[in-house]
Amino acid sequence: MNVGALGNAPIALAYLVVGALVLFLGIIILREAPRERANRATALMLFSGGVGSVLGAIGIVLNSMGPNKAGSNDILRSFNYIWEFFFPSLLFFACVFPKENRLFRRIPFASLWIFAPHLFHLILMILQGQGALWGQVAAKLAQNPAGAKAIEYGRLPFELIFRFHQILFSLVNLAYIAAALTILWNSWRRSENPRIRAQVRTIFYGLSACAGLYAVAVPIPALFNTFWPPVVRSTLIVVALVVGSVAIAYSMVRYRFLDANLIARKSILYSVTLAFLLSVYMLIVRRLDALIETVAGVDTTIFQTAFLMLALVLFQPLFSWLEEALDRYFLRDKGDFRTIVRRMSGEMLTVLDLDTLAEKLLNALREGLPARTTVLLVAPDRRQHSAWGFGGRVDLEAIGAIPREALLRLLDDTDLLRGKEARSLAEDRALQGPLAPLFETEPYLILPLRYGGNFLGLVALGRKITETRYTAAETSLLATLTNQTSVAVTTTFLYRDSLEKKILEEELAVARRIQRQFLPSSLPLSPGFTLAGLNAPSKAVGGDYYDTVDLGRGDYLVAIADVAGKGVPAALLASMVQAAIRTSALDRKPVGELMGRLNRLVHDATTDDRFATCILAEVEADGLGVSLSNAGHNYPILRSANGICRSLDEGGIPLGVQPGVQYAQTRTTLLPGDALIMYTDGITDARNRLGEDFGEGRLLELVERLPERLTADEIIRAIADEVTRFSDGADQMDDITLVALKANS
Repeated sequence: MNVGALGNAPIALAYLVVGALVLFLGIIILREAPRERANRATALMLFSGGVGSVLGAIGIVLNSMGPNKAGSNDILRSFNYIWEFFFPSLLFFACVFPKENRLFRRIPFASLWIFAPHLFHLILMILQGQGALWGQVAAKLAQNPAGAKAIEYGRLPFELIFRFHQILFSLVNLAYIAAALTILWNSWRRSENPRIRAQVRTIFYGLSACAGLYAVAVPIPALFNTFWPPVVRSTLIVVALVVGSVAIAYSMVRYRFLDANLIARKSILYSVTLAFLLSVYMLIVRRLDALIETVAGVDTTIFQTAFLMLALVLFQPLFSWLEEALDRYFLRDKGDFRTIVRRMSGEMLTVLDLDTLAEKLLNALREGLPARTTVLLVAPDRRQHSAWGFGGRVDLEAIGAIPREALLRLLDDTDLLRGKEARSLAEDRALQGPLAPLFETEPYLILPLRYGGNFLGLVALGRKITETRYTAAETSLLATLTNQTSVAVTTTFLYRDSLEKKILEEELAVARRIQRQFLPSSLPLSPGFTLAGLNAPSKAVGGDYYDTVDLGRGDYLVAIADVAGKGVPAALLASMVQAAIRTSALDRKPVGELMGRLNRLVHDATTDDRFATCILAEVEADGLGVSLSNAGHNYPILRSANGICRSLDEGGIPLGVQPGVQYAQTRTTLLPGDALIMYTDGITDARNRLGEDFGEGRLLELVERLPERLTADEIIRAIADEVTRFSDGADQMDDITLVALKANS
């Protein structure tokens, strides 16, 4: 390789690495929602910059290899103008995000008109770069006298057209930059949603810096027919790409720009970690190798191998540290889904006023789900209806006057209704008139507030400000908030009537149905194992809870918890634990780390006297591998197929007692026929009429005597029947909950 190639290698490498990372970010964004225009526009911006950067790197390498590659480099240099498609992509993005520009909407085929000048420019530059081809054409034409005259008189005009077009087209790029940034600035000024404003602000600053740096690097010098030295020009272009991409990535990770889901946000973190290690390798290790080889004449292959091994060792810890640091940082963001669930779960434990409850819910929805309109309608039976909301065309008085019967007929036997479906049902059931005030808000999603068959009202959201679809994570958040709101609304009504004994009894009955709804209606069926659960509350609403979460690929997370206290407060805390587990389980973190997050949430969201014990067990698809983490809960019993029982006696302190606790996890392998039994202290604390406790010893003896052929469901039934027989009708002061897992033979 010649000296020029060596000198240009760092520039080419910088172009290549940055271009590859930018292309990867564009792929992530396009995969998130390929049908959304904002995603396509953002991806096209990144593709334009990334492809241009990669082609530039190839061109630099070919140029350094000598004149024999000049033809290929001419073609690549022409295609480098693909980078300039960044500017129409930027303008297209500004016209569709956060919502479609009115002028853009009125112009037919507006997106095509935006890209047409640059497409023409690319074709012209490709033609201009074919010097050898035009030479052959001119040679053939020169053989004819008329052709020779045409070449003589036409050469200068064509050269002037090409030259002036290349220079003056820089003005087009600068105009695109000015127009796009002006539209983005106006969008930021007009946005009212906090999260959308934060997204637009971050993107505006990043793309302003990106476009400005590139304008300084290429269009402005070209306008004055001057050029930067290659190193300066390359540095400005690379920095421009990095700044723009970092702004987009930061907005995705920090503010869920383009509704990026957890997988996309983690992919960005992986890319950042990989880019950091690669930068260390190229900027330090390679230079150090060259220095050692030059000074000492030693083969440095072993040093490169050692660094690669060290990078493999450090990659996962470095990524985990970065993810944990960002996780702590993002939990302070009011718009983060986990923050919303944690805050609302804690606040709803104490809110007993409907107006305050409505205000908190609407603020949470405004921060987490940027909808054009939001309506909360509380329409209980035999009580005054009330409506709260914001956005255009929201007549709260008219919405509050909608007959309850019309709402019941619309939302009968449904947990979520989309706007088109709602209008179709209203038409079929002749409800257009009574429901007209609701439909005037142009609802996109309608969710009922309901517990145990008792209809309480609804939450309706219009289309998102960004005109994109609601993601699965957003729909899940909305369902969690409506469930918690239903509990809080019920508690508020029951609190108002708690002075009368009859109303108090109704509260207990409603609370029992609420608590039951948190328990799974069915348990998963797996070829590798069988699972069964039982819950018997001692009072109307118990503090016990169990659940399963499908982790994909046949794996499941099994949870059992015992919340301190009884009644509605215990059920609300149990609901918060359930929501937190379901929200965090899909991260696929180890159960010990998941338990630590759960402990921090319970501690921050409750008072000092509130705590809970819990077991988290991740069950592998074949049913033979179980990873457990125990937070102060009764030790589970492992019963082997031959009847030998032992307690798995590893665990930590209960949830909510002390923040920052690290919970251990253990892995247990089940043989075919083995059973794992988890239970709450309602089993061991059960008392008979003589005041004797059932006790752990009696439970172990009972489990050892059980026949091996029993299924998981038969195991828990046998234990529950024995506890009932032992109690002999004595009143019990604690809930009884059992979960049994048996590996199939």
